[in-house]
Amino acid sequence: MESSRVWTPDKLFAFPECAKQAEELAQAVGIDHEIISVHKFPDGESRIRVTKCTRKAAIYRSLHHPNEKIVEVLFAASALRDGGAMEIGLIAPYLPYMRQDIAFQTGEAVSQQVIGQLLAQHFDRFMSVDPHLHRTPRLGTVFQGKPTACITAAGAIAQNIIAHQAHYGAVIVGPDEESEPLVLALAVPLNAPWTLATKTRQGDRKVSMNLRDAKTLSGRAAIIIDDVISSGTTIVTLAQLLKDAGAISIDVYTTHALFNDDAHKAMTRAGVRRIVSSDSIPHFTNDISLARTLAEGFKQWL
Repeated sequence: MESSRVWTPDKLFAFPECAKQAEELAQAVGIDHEIISVHKFPDGESRIRVTKCTRKAAIYRSLHHPNEKIVEVLFAASALRDGGAMEIGLIAPYLPYMRQDIAFQTGEAVSQQVIGQLLAQHFDRFMSVDPHLHRTPRLGTVFQGKPTACITAAGAIAQNIIAHQAHYGAVIVGPDEESEPLVLALAVPLNAPWTLATKTRQGDRKVSMNLRDAKTLSGRAAIIIDDVISSGTTIVTLAQLLKDAGAISIDVYTTHALFNDDAHKAMTRAGVRRIVSSDSIPHFTNDISLARTLAEGFKQWL
């Protein structure tokens, strides 16, 4: 690390499903790592066990399928505290419940606030990748002002695009106005033109979209970038617009891949040539390691 002021854990503790990602990160940072033992009881309860605790610890787990995983992460933090840990960081490449940052209708819980307060009670610092923040200006606001490292996968995605020579003559396309920061973070290092679509969500699996500057896509390759892909509905709709605009090929890159095989097939049928994700969430489309990106994130933990 560049500065003695940078907070680095003595050991990285990871859950079994992300063992590969945690090992790569531990190697990149130069620290030991341990896989947390998880036992599932027949009634659905979990038992969590760690072995040798350290004074400064970090837990690595991406929190997709969050309702079960968050509980287990809290158990792990408690076990580390009981074992003598004085400071614990949470490295959650994917953070859930971030989109609900206000009550959109009367009676709704503000899940971002609830989850942020809950996790802040058990952890001293946080790291995440391209969190799905809208009206919340900083990740630290979610966690009551505690130290955070909010990093982007754009650099790692750009390297993958360059390695596959997919950027020549391509236009970077974002599915909505909220994607503009990620689009710019990709388009600038690639020296590529970019445009955005406008999106109106009409339900979990139905959206209406319009494409800005459609004429710029005629006869050119299109690269769609989105922070999260879950149902694939947005990508399918956008791919059709791009084909109608004359795009000759469509590749899709995402930080967080939450979609299943059916959604993957639907995007492929819609004309998407290649769908690539980072390993923030273990997924069959992973082709981008975030180990070095996350290692750089430790420099923000001052």
